[in-house]
Amino acid sequence: MKKIIISFFMLIILFQIIGNTKLYATDEQAILVENEDANTVRIQTTARVIEVGEVKKIETGSIIDTVQEVKIEILEGVYEKEEFMTNYNLSFDIEGKISGYELDEGDKVTVEIVEDENGNVVATVQEPDRKNYIILMMILFLLSIILVGGKQGIKAIMGLLITVLAVYFILIKGIYTGYHVIWTTLVTAGIIIGFTFVIIGGFSKKILSAALGTLGGIISSGIVAIIFAHLAKLSGACEEAVQLSISMTTINFNFRALIFAGIVIAALGACMDVGMSIASSLDEIKNKTKDISWKELFKSGMNIGKDVIGTMTNTLILAYVGGALTLILLFLACDMGMSEILNKETIAEELISAIAGSMGVVFTVPITAFIYAILNRRKTVYKTVSDNKLDGNRSLKL
Repeated sequence: MKKIIISFFMLIILFQIIGNTKLYATDEQAILVENEDANTVRIQTTARVIEVGEVKKIETGSIIDTVQEVKIEILEGVYEKEEFMTNYNLSFDIEGKISGYELDEGDKVTVEIVEDENGNVVATVQEPDRKNYIILMMILFLLSIILVGGKQGIKAIMGLLITVLAVYFILIKGIYTGYHVIWTTLVTAGIIIGFTFVIIGGFSKKILSAALGTLGGIISSGIVAIIFAHLAKLSGACEEAVQLSISMTTINFNFRALIFAGIVIAALGACMDVGMSIASSLDEIKNKTKDISWKELFKSGMNIGKDVIGTMTNTLILAYVGGALTLILLFLACDMGMSEILNKETIAEELISAIAGSMGVVFTVPITAFIYAILNRRKTVYKTVSDNKLDGNRSLKL
């Protein structure tokens, strides 16, 4: 346990070093540009709604927006405690078919304050501040893990924390500052796999087999994703990416490479689950069986994997379909046929991601089973009762 704790703190230090490292950004991944409107000051802050007014319609040309009048008090920054009257836009589309929740007194909101060169200040409510609710939900989640899992639950939380830190400090910050997307993704996945498995099960052939099998599975998934994303000519530029890139003035990301990163990270959890399940099952079989060959171990792993594959592939497919469900329904509402919907890049990207991730799960089974079988190919014979057992003495284990 001490080794695990020391490794954990060493990893946190590593995350901090990587997070503070600045790397030269290549033209392919990140390009710095100057701010065109240097005389305008924009401040992102939070505020509290202290008064709500009526909901009304505002017509701007051919666009009609539904807005709510609110009075807000700034909670932090240079404008702290100052009050502003503003409108909160409830419309998400031009025709007002999608509408947001109305604000109530006491709600916290995120606000953009714009000060122009003449000293005019305008505060605009962007959206409700949801951070506290997400934090509360995370606390309930962690408490549930501890209550149900006990000591193993605490280990699971440590693994989860490592995953979050690795994704933020290595994957996200690494890609943002200019590291190569594919290598950064693989390094992140390797760190998550290694530290998570070691925390859960320590150092053993079982853990090594599960880790290498998982790594092989996600690499296979990534290779499949790269091949078919290229064949399908996916740009990686979903609608949200296009909209945000319009207002993005500092960095241009390689969206095609980000497809690989998204698929690998999304499939990582399922591959880890399968890899550990196969390795643990084979370890139990080996410990219960006095004499078993590596070929029999591999065959047993494949038989176990057949049952695991069915549920885990469903898990990934359903997760991706759930993420794209709203979009599919909107396409159907626009009188699009299924062939036309499947040809949309957003849907095609989701489908390729789901299939590639599921193939990673499938490949994890034989890779893990083979590695475990090879690592345990030497037969070990246990004799539970000594031939020369004496009265009053314990049996020998040879």
